Amino acid sequence: MIHKARALAAKTLSFIRNPWVSASTCLYKTHSEYAIPTQLGLALTHRCNITCPYCMRTKYLPPEGKMTLERVKQLMQRMKPYATGVCIMGLCEPLMNPETPDIIRWLKDEGKYQLSFTTNCTIPFTDDTLDALRRVDDMAVSIDTSDPETFRCLRGGAELEQVMTNLNRLLRYKRERGLNRLDRPPVHVNAVITSMNFHQIPGLIRMFEAYADQLTYLMVDPVTRPDYQDYEEPLMLQRGDFDRHIDEYRQLARKSPLNVIGLDYMLEASWNWRDCHLSWHSIFIEPNGDAYYCYSYDYVLGNVFKENPLAVWNSLRAKQFRRRLLSSEPPLKQCRTCNFARRGWQPGGTYYRTKRDVVG
Repeated sequence: MIHKARALAAKTLSFIRNPWVSASTCLYKTHSEYAIPTQLGLALTHRCNITCPYCMRTKYLPPEGKMTLERVKQLMQRMKPYATGVCIMGLCEPLMNPETPDIIRWLKDEGKYQLSFTTNCTIPFTDDTLDALRRVDDMAVSIDTSDPETFRCLRGGAELEQVMTNLNRLLRYKRERGLNRLDRPPVHVNAVITSMNFHQIPGLIRMFEAYADQLTYLMVDPVTRPDYQDYEEPLMLQRGDFDRHIDEYRQLARKSPLNVIGLDYMLEASWNWRDCHLSWHSIFIEPNGDAYYCYSYDYVLGNVFKENPLAVWNSLRAKQFRRRLLSSEPPLKQCRTCNFARRGWQPGGTYYRTKRDVVG
């Protein structure tokens, strides 16, 4: 009885401190067609400086525009009662927006938001950039392979040496200040896996083993999902090749001092889209203000600069989307292969536990 009373008291205190988050969680758990966006996926520009062959930009270009600091302030003021976290991401390179460092500083120093940041790590980190990144709670760097030639092909002409120089500067910046891998910004590497670099996974793991005490983890994620584009050979990872080598790679990862995430569920089909928390908690916004669902960039729900963001997140299209999540036919075909439709990627699942263990 004492433990139950304490648990009830803790839940009550949590609700009092942030009733919006509690209400958002309740709507999610009951699979309501209504939702409250506590997390924001924010694209700071429509531009990118590389042309990766697997990127959706090959078929879909974001509307032109950029998020200025003033527009970010206006948006967050309108979402202030319920937004708690911001993930800077999208079909872009955020550091192509010259105001990005100031936006990061404002979001953390003034807004006190939980902050995530994704970069292709090709634009040199200036002192100003490094100072801003000290506010980031989770940072993803995109590096697909340890082979320079393959990297150049998969990363649209980018040079691996340039990216590693940039990454090393960031990690040196942390070391010089006595910061460990869990201090801001905790950095993880994301590798998009195709048929071109699947056999290079061992080399990628070995390359980053030298950084095992500085990186939170390496995540490998295959290009098999239609949330990118329809692929022709030889880019898509094939099942036969995968089956012949995956046990070897998993064994290598288990023995490595580096935390490797993704090999356990790679190529598995998804089916639990009804519990996709992004569809209730996370609104994604283009630099022109268009709101959409995760990777469905052309499924526009409304514009947050023309309408109230909460109204956009509960528009007819948004509610129809959530209703279809509860059916055997999800609203988007990528739901069938999306990581967030996997139990392990949903709150309390294996991926979240692993992330908490390595990020803190």
